Amino acid sequence: MKGDAPAMTNILDTVARQCGSFLPSRPEHYLAIQIAKKLSDTEAVRHYLVLSEHYPEHLLLAALHQCSQTGTLSGESFMCSFRELTQQSS
Repeated sequence: MKGDAPAMTNILDTVARQCGSFLPSRPEHYLAIQIAKKLSDTEAVRHYLVLSEHYPEHLLLAALHQCSQTGTLSGESFMCSFRELTQQSS
């Protein structure tokens, strides 16, 4: 039955293994999980959770959009785009 489970179940299983019992209780948490999934970076989901709690949704989505535009969907490219948008140095 697990092979028939929707992709969201798989990511929640990954998060649950890393963080204990975890269900997104706020929209920001759901967004963070979706970003990690889109970037194929579910092992770093905690990182995206922290970002989602400290930065507005539009910045996270803009960074993800930039990655999509360049065709480089990875955690590294996301953070480069995010730093550029927030004018942070690495």
